[in-house]
Amino acid sequence: MAKTPITQARDVDAELVLQLNKFGSAADLRSQQAKLTGAAREIRKLTGGGTDLFGKLGGYLSFEQKQLLQDAARLLDSVNKQIEHAKEKRDRDEKQAKKRRELRGRLAKQLVASNYPLPANTLEERLEILQIALIYNRAKVFDPLYSTRELHSRLKGWLERPKRDIGWRSEAEYFASWVGCLRSEFIQSLTDEIAYDDGSEVEERLRVIKQKVADCTAQIALTSEEQETLRLWKDALQSAPEGSI
Repeated sequence: MAKTPITQARDVDAELVLQLNKFGSAADLRSQQAKLTGAAREIRKLTGGGTDLFGKLGGYLSFEQKQLLQDAARLLDSVNKQIEHAKEKRDRDEKQAKKRRELRGRLAKQLVASNYPLPANTLEERLEILQIALIYNRAKVFDPLYSTRELHSRLKGWLERPKRDIGWRSEAEYFASWVGCLRSEFIQSLTDEIAYDDGSEVEERLRVIKQKVADCTAQIALTSEEQETLRLWKDALQSAPEGSI
């Protein structure tokens, strides 16, 4: 069996590079490739007899030393070739993953729009948005970083009297605008949640979420704290004009 030339990195291939750089991106590999390319180029300057400092210094090296440097540069080229192959594969994988994310995002957006239209034109519709947000939070589906108590505190904080009513005809209209903000936040959060790629289909993630909520409300339809928060908001929104927020 022929001996592998010393200038060939026999045990280094693209799969090894990808394994060792498991969490790196194609851009990371491109940066590493550029470093090795630069290193090989600088080494070759010592053997090329150029007019720069490295070329002049190379004139003081023996033939054997120059040969050693040339072998080192070729070895770097060999390693770099595998980094290039790994970069190309990682780049293809990233592009495929991006397409998958975009597809899941579009589908998630469509599913949320059809399952949660959530109009916010009337008092009843606005209260329904608040109720859904509270229940989905209790089911740890919406704003899971907020405990139920923290979300209630946050919603009650929105009911504090505004210091200035700039742009609003009334306090009730101002409060209604907060419901609009909550609606947007809920829709975006739910869209991101079901679009997340854990290997299951987007529709399945939505089904799991709905089941979590159903299990939660089967135990308690509305907690006393939820009822109190909704009562406070109902009082605050009573005189808000109807229409889109």
